[in-house]
Amino acid sequence: MPESQYNQAVTVSTGDPETVSDSPARVEAQGGWFGQLGQYTTIKRPGPAGTRGAEAYRDVAYRYVKMDSTMSIAPYLGAVAWWSNRAAYTVTTSNANRGAIAGVFQNPASKPLNAARGDYCFIATGGPATVKMVDAPASSPAAIGIFVIPSATAAKADTIAAGGAATYPTLGITEGTWNPVTTEAIVELRIPATP
Repeated sequence: MPESQYNQAVTVSTGDPETVSDSPARVEAQGGWFGQLGQYTTIKRPGPAGTRGAEAYRDVAYRYVKMDSTMSIAPYLGAVAWWSNRAAYTVTTSNANRGAIAGVFQNPASKPLNAARGDYCFIATGGPATVKMVDAPASSPAAIGIFVIPSATAAKADTIAAGGAATYPTLGITEGTWNPVTTEAIVELRIPATP
């Protein structure tokens, strides 16, 4: 099992962690990407429109994981990933494990993950990321600093007001960017580095 360190070289097969969907055959042909399963990489992403200088780019941390081949809901942009097997770095969209937050899928609709679950991909674990919320969040994600928590709906998150009691570990806090039509919010992810 590889160590979970941020300073080891990580192969990003497409050049962008948000577009990676490596088949098991491809990963095995490359020698398992030399043991990088579970490894992190950090990429500088453009910040909000109109920002300049140091704020024009934000660091986003990604972790290389394997998608569970049995998950019933295919990952999509903003889908929350939970650990289905921490030791094997396998994630699922099933909320049965919602206390074991792994990260958030960031593959856009223009670069979807392969339909064949069981592939390898990157999930966001730190920094700003798109998160799919339930249709009616408990507290408006349009506000800044609202806690984002797992929901009872598979692959989606919910919110609680600051100072509220979280029943599950938090994914992070809202940044005040909320689209009620798509139910997507930008969340500053703060997901623990486990296992």
